[in-house]
Amino acid sequence: MSKDNSSFLLETEELWRISAGGMELSIGKADGCVNRIVNISGERKVWAAYCGDVTVRDDLLQRTFGRRDLKSVVFEANAERLVIHKQFQGAPWSLRETYSSADDAICWESALTLADGDYRSCAVSWNLPLPQPVFPVHFWAAKDGMPSQISRFAGLSLEYGEVTSGILMPLLSCYRTQDDSGFALAMPFDFKTPRFRFLFGFRELDLRAEFDWLALSPDHTAKTKLLLHGTPGDWRPALGWVYERFTEYFEPRSPQIDSLWGGHVCGEFTVSAQEVRRMVELGIKWYEVHGHFPAYGNYHPEGIPQWKSGHFRTNETMISEAMIHQTIQTLHDAGTAAFLYLQVTGDGDEKLLPPEMEVCRQKDRRGQNWSGWEKTYMMNSDPALPFGKEIDRQIDGITARYPEADGIFLDQPCYNFVDTAHDDGITAIDNQPAYMSGFNYFPHLEHLSRLLHPEKTIIANGPFGVGILKYFDAFMAEGDSWLCEHLQYYGIGAKPLFFLVYEHDDAHIEMMFRKALLYGAGFASYPAAMPSRDLYEKYLPLLEKLYRRRWVFDPDPLRLPLGFQGNIYRSERNTYCISLVRTMSRLAGRISTAGEIGITLPGIEDAKDCILYQPGLGPVGLAFTGKENSISLELPSELVAGLLEITPSGL
Repeated sequence: MSKDNSSFLLETEELWRISAGGMELSIGKADGCVNRIVNISGERKVWAAYCGDVTVRDDLLQRTFGRRDLKSVVFEANAERLVIHKQFQGAPWSLRETYSSADDAICWESALTLADGDYRSCAVSWNLPLPQPVFPVHFWAAKDGMPSQISRFAGLSLEYGEVTSGILMPLLSCYRTQDDSGFALAMPFDFKTPRFRFLFGFRELDLRAEFDWLALSPDHTAKTKLLLHGTPGDWRPALGWVYERFTEYFEPRSPQIDSLWGGHVCGEFTVSAQEVRRMVELGIKWYEVHGHFPAYGNYHPEGIPQWKSGHFRTNETMISEAMIHQTIQTLHDAGTAAFLYLQVTGDGDEKLLPPEMEVCRQKDRRGQNWSGWEKTYMMNSDPALPFGKEIDRQIDGITARYPEADGIFLDQPCYNFVDTAHDDGITAIDNQPAYMSGFNYFPHLEHLSRLLHPEKTIIANGPFGVGILKYFDAFMAEGDSWLCEHLQYYGIGAKPLFFLVYEHDDAHIEMMFRKALLYGAGFASYPAAMPSRDLYEKYLPLLEKLYRRRWVFDPDPLRLPLGFQGNIYRSERNTYCISLVRTMSRLAGRISTAGEIGITLPGIEDAKDCILYQPGLGPVGLAFTGKENSISLELPSELVAGLLEITPSGL
């Protein structure tokens, strides 16, 4: 006999059945764990019918507890939620899990409570059973090299909050193409936790969503939170779901950024009118005023009339407030926006900061101070610490001193490290309090945004995670081309990506433009690239069509021929723009064909036209064949790089 508490919750003699957000979970009454996962977003599809788990790792006891260690499980239910209270044999703490409906998702939360006992570090993991065999399962996360398949990895850890090795969103899409079903599993972007990661592999039975480095004591409860949403058998709808749910993270706060798509440089504290004119010829829109400060950690000097650059250490030029005003004016005279360099945590000069700042130096897991940049220490800028108070002073000061500046270029928003010298109240590692330095950004970015937005703009260099992305209007990939692929998912809304290339030879310039075309990105406009001006003239007309583009979230919209990379965007003109870059060449004498491209979108078969734009060539109309919600067309064999623009009917 079953009891229907609501459309969200159904009770039977053996289980609870939870339904929301296109997903259905069965929770066994014997252990309070998921034992069946069904996608109900369309036709009902069983994802897995095996028993999962919720595990707790207690670092003080050096033991992991799970359903096999259960001492008792008690349920409370009403129309809005299912609460599960668990006690484990040999554990001094208790676990409370809550399942609820979050409109478009099932929400799972847990709270680990220690009534009495010693301080400790711990981890809590929600383990969902994987289908067996696992070969058909694809996955996507916000990093380079995606999507992929679980069967390709013996073991994989996708850790949120590490800009070079991790994932940029706490989001995982798992799906099967053959039965068109999948799910998106996400930690809410505003949920504060020290360490979050997805763990799985070819021989693993479960997908683990793990919250680690959690502090647990009688004074502090360890908490977790996840959202589960049903999707078709593709990763793009998962990305569309988080865009709709967390829109403020992907849309700029400053409308000024719309006019800044294009070229940029990392410049110096002074620039001549001649240099700026040359950069304008290469499409520059904004200029980073770098090295204007006397020391890392002091970006707004007071009480001194002149100082030397703390970055360009061999440059003997004396800098003054008047010089920076003149630099901004020179840029403005040429129609170029000026952005002042700033950090809000991280690097602090090893000798030039006041002695009271020494207590703010971070320590690593071996208890040692360390550095991320030459002749500096890594600093903690918690607002309660002297360095944090100093950063607050500098934010107020630099924005007031240079009101004509167009905004701030925020460097190093990628510092998210374990600091064992300080305590943030929720982080613990090796049973000792610690501090995740990424938490430093939130109060200072709130401060900076409050002063600048919406009139002015904040552009950031490689943010470590989407949690701080909401404060930025644009973001940059510095130096390495793979970072464009890695960071591209920050740009699913209206925030532009800028690719900064320091090399100026012709090959690097063309590589830069191909990446800019592929990812709809900005580019570098250094005067030293003037010998390759013809490449700027050839590629800019294509890139300009991608300014203010947005991502397409329809499932599997683009099928590319062998030897090509590309992406599909919706332009500001409401056309579809497909970037195309050839990645494979043939031996001399071989037949070179570009092949067929396919596009699948609602109503696309009624498109008005398909126009191909290639660097340095005129537009060419391409014939296409269409059937319900899809078209296909042949690309010309000589195509190396290009932009295909499709005008839907009705425009």
